[in-house]
Amino acid sequence: MVVKEIEKKARRLLKEGRVRMDFETAKRIYFTVYSREVHSVIYEKSEKKFICDCKYFSVKAKECSHIKACKLYRGTK
Repeated sequence: MVVKEIEKKARRLLKEGRVRMDFETAKRIYFTVYSREVHSVIYEKSEKKFICDCKYFSVKAKECSHIKACKLYRGTK
């Protein structure tokens, strides 16, 4: 997936209400993203980084549309 496609999909996921912040602890913020499959995204506060359980992130170790959607979500709250 190229950067433009990731950005476009992330914006669509957010616009369609498919991003949900589940809960927040002192160390992490937990999200669920409803894409073709349901994905868990975690924001590690101390490291200031996101992790996702999707295949793209696991294989490429690059920012996926699910992480980007959570970043956009955080920017709107």
